[in-house]
Amino acid sequence: MMAALLALTACQSKHEQLQQQIEQRKEALKHHQDSALTAAQRTVQQLDEQLQQAKADYERMKREADAAHANGTATAEQLTATTQMRLHRDSLQAQFDAECAKIKYIRKRQKE
Repeated sequence: MMAALLALTACQSKHEQLQQQIEQRKEALKHHQDSALTAAQRTVQQLDEQLQQAKADYERMKREADAAHANGTATAEQLTATTQMRLHRDSLQAQFDAECAKIKYIRKRQKE
């Protein structure tokens, strides 16, 4: 009888330890998600500023290149710079979209 009582007590103790570990992991996951969300939001803010500037620069360069092309005075360097700016803008847009998707995923996981 004493052995059964000791075994039952040991099982309850082990169960309590496991429950504490589960709670600790849940808290760690919550902290990790909050940190990742904050970092992603900061990154989105920075990328948004860079993206807006890149869009404005590209539109300006495109207008200038189109006007020069219409006049027949467009240079290869000017057209190359415009194309490179478009590539830079597109790259920033892809990074921005990826970070937004990351934020959406983190928020979805937090709701679960």
